[in-house]
Amino acid sequence: MKSKITLTIFLLLLQPAGVIARVPDRKDKMPGQQIERTVAADSAVTVSLCLMSGSVTVHGWDRNEVLARSSHVNQIELKRVDGPNQSGPARKLTVLLEDKGEDRRGEDDCQAFGDVELMIPRGASVYVQTGDGAINVFEVAAVYARSQSGDIEVEKASRSVEAAGFSSDIAVKDSTGRVSLKSVGGSVTASGLSANDAADSFEASTISGEIKLDAVAHSLVNVRTVNGNVHLAGPLARAGQYTFNTTRGDVTLSLPSDASFQLNARLSKEAEITSDFPLTPKTEATTAIAPAKPLPPPVALPKTETGPTRPAAPTHQSASVVITVEPDVTIVKDSALVFKAIYTSRRVTAIHSTGDAMINVVSFSGSLRLQKN
Repeated sequence: MKSKITLTIFLLLLQPAGVIARVPDRKDKMPGQQIERTVAADSAVTVSLCLMSGSVTVHGWDRNEVLARSSHVNQIELKRVDGPNQSGPARKLTVLLEDKGEDRRGEDDCQAFGDVELMIPRGASVYVQTGDGAINVFEVAAVYARSQSGDIEVEKASRSVEAAGFSSDIAVKDSTGRVSLKSVGGSVTASGLSANDAADSFEASTISGEIKLDAVAHSLVNVRTVNGNVHLAGPLARAGQYTFNTTRGDVTLSLPSDASFQLNARLSKEAEITSDFPLTPKTEATTAIAPAKPLPPPVALPKTETGPTRPAAPTHQSASVVITVEPDVTIVKDSALVFKAIYTSRRVTAIHSTGDAMINVVSFSGSLRLQKN
């Protein structure tokens, strides 16, 4: 007995002064330890998560439950917000996190830091917001994603996608349904998209960044960028309505050789149109088909030192010829028709083949290219 007491005193003396040994509390998470929480959920459950900083990864799976895991936070709570009736599988959940030893469970203030992974039913809807971090979502029904300064990627959404970021690149692949993508200082790319019904539209906008679309099969497409190029590749939907609007940037449309469309463009005075497709200018006699959504009114041309302002074009459609192509500026080279439009109202209206789709283009400083892919 004496020897055991002596050994205990010796071990205590080895510790630095002021340090008292204690057994870790069972509630404390060891550094780097991963924790997870699981709850039974409806197949169409709605899950929301908000972070101050951290990346979020969401995967759809075949189980009717929601799993949240992280190795960067101390606690995770899957809080039901179904309302007064909370029996059975959860229909609406909020993921609440506790970090840095501060108990924030029960507060929806988006103050937590750390990367989080979610597993949710494939038919679920997910709302994700992070101030600083990437968001990646795969194989769920509906996605609503916001990031202040992280990239957003969505793949195989089956019902809808709505994503927005400040300095974020946004990419959506192989998804169906309504799509709305907005970035202030990043690029937007979309590929392999289609609509679930005729009301589903595709919309993309940036303040400063490129927009690239590849095989977007929606019949309603609206693209806007203030300072950036726009590029669409793939077939046009029959009777589709396409609007491409850029203040400073080129618009390039890469279309199959059997494409059929009408073109309604408003370009700057010096803008050039390059087309691999024979375009027939539409004049007063062939203006029966108009765009579904009228473009903004013409911008008045400023006065120059070489002469007075060009007279404004008549406002009624039937009283003006919208395009004039002069023989001496029409060049045929390598099967491409290149021409410069000279027009008073800054409009170019033309048709190729039977004009099945309508293409509206507005660019105040940029060219338009129509090329075969």
